Amino acid sequence: MFDISAASNPLLVIAAFVIVLIPAVIIHELGHFIAAKLVGITILEFGVGMPPRMIKLGRWRETDITLNWLPLGGFVRPLGEDMVRQMGDEALSDDRSEAVARGIAKPMSVGEAKPLGRIFFMAAGALANFISALLLFVIIGLTGLPQAVGARVQLVYTAADSPVTAMGLQPGDTIESVNGEYFADEDALLAAILANADAGFTLGIIRNEAAQTLEVEAGAVALDPETAAWSSHPLISGIADMSPAALAGIMPGDLVTALNGEPIANFEELQAATRANLDQEVTLTLLRDGEEVTVSLVPRANPPQGEGSMGIGINSGASSTGLGTAILAVAPVQQLVPLTIGESIQYGAERVVGVIRQIVEVPVNLITALVNQQPVGDEMRVTSVLGISQVGGVLLQESIEQRQPTIILEYIALLSLALGITNLLPIPALDGGRILFVLIEIVRGRPMAPEREGMVHLVGLALLLSLMVVVVINDIANPIVNILR
Repeated sequence: MFDISAASNPLLVIAAFVIVLIPAVIIHELGHFIAAKLVGITILEFGVGMPPRMIKLGRWRETDITLNWLPLGGFVRPLGEDMVRQMGDEALSDDRSEAVARGIAKPMSVGEAKPLGRIFFMAAGALANFISALLLFVIIGLTGLPQAVGARVQLVYTAADSPVTAMGLQPGDTIESVNGEYFADEDALLAAILANADAGFTLGIIRNEAAQTLEVEAGAVALDPETAAWSSHPLISGIADMSPAALAGIMPGDLVTALNGEPIANFEELQAATRANLDQEVTLTLLRDGEEVTVSLVPRANPPQGEGSMGIGINSGASSTGLGTAILAVAPVQQLVPLTIGESIQYGAERVVGVIRQIVEVPVNLITALVNQQPVGDEMRVTSVLGISQVGGVLLQESIEQRQPTIILEYIALLSLALGITNLLPIPALDGGRILFVLIEIVRGRPMAPEREGMVHLVGLALLLSLMVVVVINDIANPIVNILR
């Protein structure tokens, strides 16, 4: 569970903006800059931030390096262009004279480059984002990927005068180790307890979100292996309001042991038995705090969206008469396991391809949902710089608290890929829109008039800015971080 309060911490939000967004945009523009050098296009200015200009930091060859007042990434200004479109002949002539004065014998504008060179220049920003994401994923692989090294079980209840109570355990405690050793599952946990009961042992637990140890003295716990064995059952993790389960009095933490007298050991068995009795009254046998409870209800054939026939959420649970407890399987113990350089490169490439595929599928899924009149989930909504920074603030705090830089690095890589793909969309004012005009030029055999193309890009920019205002307002009214809850 994420600490959503981090999204309202202005320092964390600003820090996330600086760490996540600004580098991604600057890397994008650096890609354009390098491509321009390779193609021969003259770049008069590389700006950090957006105008108005704050200060000129210096000049590298013919390119002025500037720091600007609006902290929204950066830009490159090619010969004869502003940041959106080609300028008129007079502006081009002025820029050419300035470039010559800076020592460039044959300055070249974007429009004077060959079509394939222009496409490379325009696509290079996205390419730089893809390469940076790949490098970040490789770094994540070298740092270590989380891998499960042991199971955890949480106690749902503890019976009075039971062995688990004698061990000092309480309802809500999570057991994660015995004598410092992790266990594979609940059966391995029981085996470790039985093996060490006579000699005494130490339990590693989490209580109230804090790690603790419990010392169990030798002979303090007497267990019968047969009665202590686990009996697996579905555990009720949640109940929908006004559902059949809620009306029947079912409670979170109940274990479903039977339906109409037939034993139930797991979710699949419960689901099959429920489907066989839709719109018919059934009897559920429950284990609640060690006591058997029987309730009756009618599973719905057509439940509301997002609810099952009974209106319950299910997790994997188990009970032990001999131990006097019921448990819930929770998130396993994880450790960061570093990959080799070869494995890290493979992991990075697979992650880049996988994420690009997911992003490309978003509009397809959106159109499909609209056609089928299905609700659109928050995961497919467009967000603004504000929303991105708020989520970044949450993940930055998680990264700091858990001392895992890979959490924020993963987010930076994902955002870099999203930025690259977005800029390749065939929308006026974006790189993809400009590439589209070059492709039209190749098909027509001649370029479109710069004035007309420039007007299209200006209109596109105006629409994009208008959309951004709407998205910012939506992010203020409906914070995107709510989907992390």
